[in-house]
Amino acid sequence: MELRHLEYFLMVSKELHFTKAAEKLRISQPTLSHQIKMFEQEIGYPLLNRIGKKIELTKVGEIVQHEALNIQNSLQSISSQIKAVKKVEIGELKIAVLPGEITDLVSTLCIKFNQLYPNINVFIQSTDQVEKAILENQADFGIGFEFNRYNMLHMTKLYDEEFYLISNQSNGEQKVSCSAALDSSLILFPNMHQCRKMLDKMSIEVGRQLEPIVETSSIESILKLVRNGVGSSVVSRTLYEFFDTEDLFFQRIEKPFLTRAVYLGMKKNSFINYPARKFIKLLVDEIERLGFDTEKDAIASLQSSIL
Repeated sequence: MELRHLEYFLMVSKELHFTKAAEKLRISQPTLSHQIKMFEQEIGYPLLNRIGKKIELTKVGEIVQHEALNIQNSLQSISSQIKAVKKVEIGELKIAVLPGEITDLVSTLCIKFNQLYPNINVFIQSTDQVEKAILENQADFGIGFEFNRYNMLHMTKLYDEEFYLISNQSNGEQKVSCSAALDSSLILFPNMHQCRKMLDKMSIEVGRQLEPIVETSSIESILKLVRNGVGSSVVSRTLYEFFDTEDLFFQRIEKPFLTRAVYLGMKKNSFINYPARKFIKLLVDEIERLGFDTEKDAIASLQSSIL
């Protein structure tokens, strides 16, 4: 069995189409078909069911796919560990984040990270499928709010995210009820944004019809409109802390409190490469500097694991 057979089979099992797989592998389709047949002879069982132009994995094919992915991950881990031991400050870092505030947080930290490690390229994938990106090795780690496949992921709660009603005038109150906040003239993110999704859900729970006067995906535009008295807005503490908001007034939303937990996720038993270690440390340092509501034990465990 040769490593290229595993590579070819994994591409076919991913694409489920010989021509597309051959194009991505940059080999001819007949060559790919021949190599897969040789691989099946090595295994002793058919790995693919060919029904016309359609392809599907056999039961044995599913087993081989699972183990081939493990082998591929092990080879990547070997390379990553060698680089980490040498502490080579070159390479790339891939981070998967949910669209919205978390993307802004990570993007802002990239400025400082680039100053410290200019030879490490950072790729931020803004996606609703953070968990999938981690499990399919499209990201070294991910940051999001909810993860389902805990048996395959190592999760660390970073902090509890609070939400504020912000405006350009103060009424002297530090808190505001959720109902009162939702009844304000609001400038909000579009409904694809994570913060907006939570507000839409909350409005239904408290019996309010959420009708923003302005919708925009730009936090800079939201802050500018609030400054000019067009309306108020609901933003996370992450955004409030990471942008210039000293001239604005904020009230914490309560009854019920509007909060959510932010998690960092990594694949279990996977090696944390050098760029990821450095970025996670930078992230944790920033969270602690801002005084976010963190779970000390979880953060301490994460810090010890990335040293």
